Amino acid sequence: MIYMKTTNFGTMLMVEDTEGLITPLPGQTFIKKLIEAISQAKYSIDIIQFQWNFYPHRTTSPIQELNRALLAQLDVGKKVRVLLNKEGRGQHLMEINMKASQYLSEAGAQVKFTRTFPITHAKLWVFDDDITILGSHNLSNRSVTVNNEASALIKSRVVAREFKRYFEALWSVT
Repeated sequence: MIYMKTTNFGTMLMVEDTEGLITPLPGQTFIKKLIEAISQAKYSIDIIQFQWNFYPHRTTSPIQELNRALLAQLDVGKKVRVLLNKEGRGQHLMEINMKASQYLSEAGAQVKFTRTFPITHAKLWVFDDDITILGSHNLSNRSVTVNNEASALIKSRVVAREFKRYFEALWSVT
């Protein structure tokens, strides 16, 4: 069932009670399934991340393994678009995301920063128009090794297309 919902940020399409396969991704399960989904992408990956770390000197870092997998997809011509949070409560986050933006842009990804208000706190990945991964994980070593985080992988074209519309709405205003 699809209906319109009006929010204080505009009108957004929403989906309700749709079919799909859902895999919970608590803790470190997230990074393994995210790398697998990155490697299986056919043509596009759209990403929204609050925080994205690159650890070039920590080659065995799970996040750096993810970074290498994504950069490899860019090397073979996959379309990758990334929305990063512009600022948080401190400049530290902006420095982290600027560094990620540099690495991603140099590899061929399209990168934009969200507006400063409202903060975009989402962590969302849409692969092709088929798979969505969303949840609480930032891309930091701490989020996949120390914190209690939870995300989910959803195999549903309807859900992926809805989150793609959400991504496009944010992409178009930045």
